[in-house]
Amino acid sequence: MLQLPSGRWRVQVRRTQSYASETFLRHEGARKWATATERRIDLVEAPLKRAKVDPTTFAHIIDLHVEDMREVGKVLRRSKRFTLDALKTRLGNVKIKDLSRERLIQFGKDRDKEGAGPVTLSADIGHLR
Repeated sequence: MLQLPSGRWRVQVRRTQSYASETFLRHEGARKWATATERRIDLVEAPLKRAKVDPTTFAHIIDLHVEDMREVGKVLRRSKRFTLDALKTRLGNVKIKDLSRERLIQFGKDRDKEGAGPVTLSADIGHLR
């Protein structure tokens, strides 16, 4: 295992005719994957690749972000959690391909009509980023 400059962990498993590699956020996840992959290769089974996640809606992206934050040990504070929940409620059903500049502008106008001030709108858009 090798820790990359980004802080992620790169794992390479090499056996006689097999090679597999993956990158992980946490050392523990990398270690578990390496052990399981070595075991599979030793049992003459194909190494497993981690499942690729293909988000389809904005809510799915928010869920992935929250999961990643939890994985690296960062707890969402109350204001960020509230903002992400509000974004998920309002934009969660929007397909990623339909999330356009115009849709975000409309979101900002709707929040303005509800009484959200410039700082609140800035925080909302900042969390979108």
